[in-house]
Amino acid sequence: MNAGVVPFLPAQRTSITKIGRQAQIFASSPAAGVLNRLPLGVAVCNDTRQIIYSNEKFRELASLDCPNKDVLGQRLGEALSCLGANIEIGGCGTSETCRSCGVARSMGKLLAGADTVQGECSLARHGGKRLETLDFRLWAWGLPYNGEMFHAIILTDTRAEKRLSLIERIFYHDILNIVSGMQGICEIMREEEEGARNAELDLLLFATERINDLIVSQRDFTQAEHGDYEVTVSKLGTLSLLNDIVAFMRRETSARGKTLVVAKDSSDAFFATDRKLLARILVNMQKNALEASGPGDTITAGCDLDDGHVRFWVHNPGVVPEEARAQIFRRAFSTKGTGRGLGTYGMKLFAEKYLGGEVGFASDDDAGTTFFVRLPLEI
Repeated sequence: MNAGVVPFLPAQRTSITKIGRQAQIFASSPAAGVLNRLPLGVAVCNDTRQIIYSNEKFRELASLDCPNKDVLGQRLGEALSCLGANIEIGGCGTSETCRSCGVARSMGKLLAGADTVQGECSLARHGGKRLETLDFRLWAWGLPYNGEMFHAIILTDTRAEKRLSLIERIFYHDILNIVSGMQGICEIMREEEEGARNAELDLLLFATERINDLIVSQRDFTQAEHGDYEVTVSKLGTLSLLNDIVAFMRRETSARGKTLVVAKDSSDAFFATDRKLLARILVNMQKNALEASGPGDTITAGCDLDDGHVRFWVHNPGVVPEEARAQIFRRAFSTKGTGRGLGTYGMKLFAEKYLGGEVGFASDDDAGTTFFVRLPLEI
């Protein structure tokens, strides 16, 4: 070890003889047969963080160009060929670089007495002739057996997930830039042109605004599902917001031949929430009501105060089929055919995971259907 460097985790190792004895314990256990069939990488380490058991999936993750790579006695970073595992003579977990490693930090918490640890880790290694990054999610817990302490570790390879997330971020960034440029050109043309062409430019500008809104909506939905959405709280007026959403929805194709109104007794009050998320919920509620209604129907939107909460609701005369009611908020479920079903699911996701509220509905033959979102006055 380099002079003056204090190891992040202990460098000492268990003897080969003891490693063999500990490995035999798990090799002869019925658990080995079960773990070997799991589609996730599993390793069991002893109290010096050395592997005494690994299943086929873990060895596949560690193998690189050596299909029969023996990882017995190695530490996780060494088995996975982490470039940082060889910085110090003590191996995996003993260098300054290891202090920021998810594997080493997780093992440190287990050695300090934590029952269960989970986290994310990314390590660099040489994959054949090129440098590659291995991303995975880790779950680990203490496993006392016969007077000795072991640690079970499960690894899930998240490289495909990370790549998809990166591609999504790049796509949303680039496509929004393009649409924003289109909007800018339309606005310049509208200012420069006069006469009949203005009506056409207005339609084109409206179309680009809708495209932009759809892209942003999908981006927010993706972020919300991943737990990455950042809530932005601002003060809003209930009636002002409701009127804005209703005016916007009257321009939708699904509103043709139907009447969309704001209830006259709607409450007007100030509250604090994320305006963008709530707007998406209200748009989806009204869109669903319009699609569930027929020509000549009236759809009513309203809001009222309810015991320190604000409640927005949308009513339509249609009825949700009995067999669909229990599944209405399930992801990808829709009564309108395949390729649908994110609207009601998104409403519940946004309201209950991010806004501290609740979403529900009531539907019967006499009263029709009313969807509602109930939110605290402050979040």
